[in-house]
Amino acid sequence: MLHMHPKVQLLIRFLAGLAILALGLVITRKLIGAKEDAPVQPQKSAPRPAKVMEVQPGVVIPRTPLEGRVEAWQRMDVIAEVNGVLRMGGKEFREGVKFRAGEVLLRLDDSEWRASIEAERGKFLQALGGALADIQTDFPDRRQKWESYIASIDLSQPLPSLPDPSSQRERLFLANRGITASYHAIRAAEVRGEKFKVLAPFSGVVGVANVDPGALVRAGTPLGTFVGEGEFEIKSAIHARYLPTLAVGDPVEFYEENGELVAQGKVVRLASQVDAATQSASVYCQVEPVSGKGVVLRDGRYLSGYAKSKAISDVVEVPLDLLLPGDVVYAVEEGKLVKTIVQVKFRGTTTALVGGLAPKTVLLAEPISGAFEGMEILQ
Repeated sequence: MLHMHPKVQLLIRFLAGLAILALGLVITRKLIGAKEDAPVQPQKSAPRPAKVMEVQPGVVIPRTPLEGRVEAWQRMDVIAEVNGVLRMGGKEFREGVKFRAGEVLLRLDDSEWRASIEAERGKFLQALGGALADIQTDFPDRRQKWESYIASIDLSQPLPSLPDPSSQRERLFLANRGITASYHAIRAAEVRGEKFKVLAPFSGVVGVANVDPGALVRAGTPLGTFVGEGEFEIKSAIHARYLPTLAVGDPVEFYEENGELVAQGKVVRLASQVDAATQSASVYCQVEPVSGKGVVLRDGRYLSGYAKSKAISDVVEVPLDLLLPGDVVYAVEEGKLVKTIVQVKFRGTTTALVGGLAPKTVLLAEPISGAFEGMEILQ
């Protein structure tokens, strides 16, 4: 029996292990290469049921949303210009009382002023009588004219207009005697006396009364507010994006909370500037109550509505929730969703007017969660 050296035996064992390992690797590779890849079956999603709509481009009137508080078109703050006691009795200046145009809104006691002005007229008459003799001497042809004027003066009535001087000499004569200055001072007092009563410049109602009849008022005291009826103004703030389509003269409609039409009118003014913070501009609408809604349309009432602007051609009105970023909508072609780019001509609060759609285009009528281009839908 051969006895091998221990080192030789170790070497043979090592080489035998390497051979077995190499043989195992070769067999494994052959087995892997011989195995066929299993075919990958793409997962098919079932068609999603969805509502669709067939659109037909046409002419649509854009509606700009408006909202604001009603203010009387005619409004007047009543302020005392003279001192006096507010008279009592008759038709009094109280909140809710209606006055027709030309009626006396309020009257202050003017007895003291009347006594004073009559005294001034008496002094004026006395000055004219004293100058009459000199007029006879210096202007004999004018005596009859001045005598007739003196006879026409009534101390309880406003002074009649002075006769026009016939010459520069007569003009200077009247000025040197103080007659001209006295006349104009009295006329100014008479004009001031007209301020003891206030006439209604238009038909309306007392909105606010700050004083009660019998109270003493002084010049500059705010007495109240008088507002007209029948015509009103509504100021509304709109986003700057609506300005290109809105114009003065556009018709407007306003509704109360239950959706009932209460006022109609038109846009009368547009602000020339846009608020930098809110990107909004002011719109002023003149409105009138619709038949039977005069009681509803009151000063201070909050209403909402819209303005009808110039019609836009070749557009379709679609809900805003169907308009994707980038002005894209989903059309339906052969049962699949297809992204379609549109041109947004007007964007309202709930809908948008878009162009670029062919007649009879079928659009998705309601949003679908997880929608993507190519999705199959069941109409």
